[in-house]
Amino acid sequence: MSSSTPPYAALTPFGWTDRLHHVFDSVAAPGSVPARVLAVHRGRVMITGPDGQWMAPIAGALLHSASDGGVPAAGDWVAADPGGAVTAVMPRTSALTRFDEARGDEVVAANVDLALITTSLNADLNERRLERFVAMARAGGAEPLLLATKGDLSERPVDEAADVARSLGVEGTVISVLAGWGVDELRWRLEPGRTAALIGSSGVGKSTLVNALLGEERQTTLPIREADSRGRHATRHRELFLLPHGGLLIDTPGLRLPRMAEVEGIDDTFADIAELESSCRFTDCSHGTEPGCAVREAIESGALDPVRLAARDKLEREARWAEERRDGPGNAAARARARAMGKDHKKILAERPKRE
Repeated sequence: MSSSTPPYAALTPFGWTDRLHHVFDSVAAPGSVPARVLAVHRGRVMITGPDGQWMAPIAGALLHSASDGGVPAAGDWVAADPGGAVTAVMPRTSALTRFDEARGDEVVAANVDLALITTSLNADLNERRLERFVAMARAGGAEPLLLATKGDLSERPVDEAADVARSLGVEGTVISVLAGWGVDELRWRLEPGRTAALIGSSGVGKSTLVNALLGEERQTTLPIREADSRGRHATRHRELFLLPHGGLLIDTPGLRLPRMAEVEGIDDTFADIAELESSCRFTDCSHGTEPGCAVREAIESGALDPVRLAARDKLEREARWAEERRDGPGNAAARARARAMGKDHKKILAERPKRE
């Protein structure tokens, strides 16, 4: 390597930056090299480092010291012995995380810039499920984008995708790999050096799309079940791909109903309800029989679907349960108090112009 070549230049296509160099120096043991996790297999991970790729074990000390959410995940930057084991996970800029009752926090994909919330425009389209994925993306610090696949199955694909995206409060786009349109428009969003992740239920066409973006058949695909239009698992592990034009894409196995790991992200996903709540007379309004409840008034007038409120409340209950299991009742209660204080502060700020 010449003196003018940047250190670890081989990792630049995978998103390596000067900032990461500084982070690596702060966590790596002497003699370690940086690497990015390409795929996660049982007990081992495929990583790419300065001198190529190798299947790396995870150091026992890391396995025993890390929480369930701290072991290497697809998209992670790690420190590793050259050609050997992963010894440390570098701090993440974002993480798509679900909560598993047996294993705790499970990171589906790490260091994700763009979460492609993927659904197909067939009978399996489920807005309640999509709300869950959008909340998971926002909680993890990734930008959500609704990606409607199989547009050829809809008579009005663009309008239908736009309607769903609008109801979720996100931007949306629609494609049809089979009919050959929309894929090129998606490519320009997958910028070189940035990482996107495909998340959604099985059978929505994630693996088919990965193959189209790669220009070759790398991922196994399976037809959906004809009886109920539901998909079958084709992808068995999470894997990061370097696309020909320079973008980075993580493919993940289908998730039907990922359990929320934290409350953050839910308010933004249900911003319409949060805005109504700021107008309730009482900050701790339960939207039951309290006077001056803006949420109940919106339901009675037809401006708010009660099913949407019930969906928001369900996700919040799930997230608080996960927080209590993970953090303990005391810490979970402290987090809840901090969120309540934040809501009170927002309400005061919202009312200030009215008082003046």
